[in-house]
Amino acid sequence: MTEATVEPAARYARRPFSAANLRRARSEARLTVSFARRELHSKYRQSALSLFWGIAQPILLVLVYAVVFSQILNVTGGNIPYLSFVVAGIVVWRYFTAGLNQATSFIDRSSVLSKVYFRREVIPLSGCVAALLDLGVGLVAIVGVAWIQGISPSITLVALPLVIAVLLVYTVAIAILLATITVFVRDVAHAMPTISQVLFLASPILYPESQIPSTLKFLGTVNPVAVVAEATRAVSLEGIWPNFDLLMVHLCIGTALLVGSVFYLRSIEDRIVDVV
Repeated sequence: MTEATVEPAARYARRPFSAANLRRARSEARLTVSFARRELHSKYRQSALSLFWGIAQPILLVLVYAVVFSQILNVTGGNIPYLSFVVAGIVVWRYFTAGLNQATSFIDRSSVLSKVYFRREVIPLSGCVAALLDLGVGLVAIVGVAWIQGISPSITLVALPLVIAVLLVYTVAIAILLATITVFVRDVAHAMPTISQVLFLASPILYPESQIPSTLKFLGTVNPVAVVAEATRAVSLEGIWPNFDLLMVHLCIGTALLVGSVFYLRSIEDRIVDVV
């Protein structure tokens, strides 16, 4: 744990861009990467095929969904081949769940928290950083599967970074917020599987947004997972520009949630070590 700076929060300089703070920022960035590497190593250790399983598992999951929903339940992807439709939705969902899975990250790393001081958001953030590998593979898979199904890349792909930025800020914000709340309200950890399942079914991951009843159409604009999933399909599969106004609104909301989550964590971080 040599990358961390062992100092109490009160010792941090008030000038955010001072040389001392910049050195600490670099140190904690290295610590975040170190935690992310350990998480990846822990995930794939003692696996002869290593990262192959990180690719094979979601592919098998997508194939099962494609067969069940398209062949048995007759669900379609609208103008998009259903397999490509599902791949895009699952890639977005799998990264978002990386944030949900950080709910117990402070509790799981309680031994580290009690030994050294570093900015506590490093722990849930490292889980989101580790998940970037799967996200990158997934984005390539979207384009690859689409190409196999006859969908050529479009100029609209240049808007994909904005779409992914919305996904990132929401995922990191929720990861930090859930990790902080769960320290004091352990019931959150028990409720997360149910919450995750409800959110998955309430988001247009396996079905198009057009199939949502008119009375619930507002969910497509307030649910960030739905917004990102639909925008991802638009730019990568349909060749149309996303709703930039809606994306910018969600980027601002997600950023505000991220800032609020960090400030909330900072306000009670001294109590976390005593509770975990």
